[in-house]
Amino acid sequence: MAQYADIIEIVAPSQAAAGNKVDIAVKIKNTYSAVISIMVGGALEYGVSPWPGIDFPENWANVNGGATYSFNGSFIMPDRRVTIHAYSYWYGSDGSWYFDDEFTKSVEIAAVSEPSISDFRIADFIKV
Repeated sequence: MAQYADIIEIVAPSQAAAGNKVDIAVKIKNTYSAVISIMVGGALEYGVSPWPGIDFPENWANVNGGATYSFNGSFIMPDRRVTIHAYSYWYGSDGSWYFDDEFTKSVEIAAVSEPSISDFRIADFIKV
């Protein structure tokens, strides 16, 4: 259980096509009674080492006591199922960041549909 920076949820699609940008949000609650600095981090697990990171343009915020903050990030979907690992940290009065919580969510690879005859126009096949 988290001490001060409790990850409540990872908001991400259940599936995505390979090569597409996947937007995510990691919701972290400040369980302390006063304002503290909270930081988010993340990595992707899908069979490569080291695990690639997740891009969070704004990866920390001062969060009011009892409030939940949503950190927005993204990654490019690999060619297979991926597990998102999100991490939370809180900033101590000694000037150090402390790891606090971890949460995971899986994103499946979206099947690419085969084109149907209705996807084509006759004009695409006629040379002028």
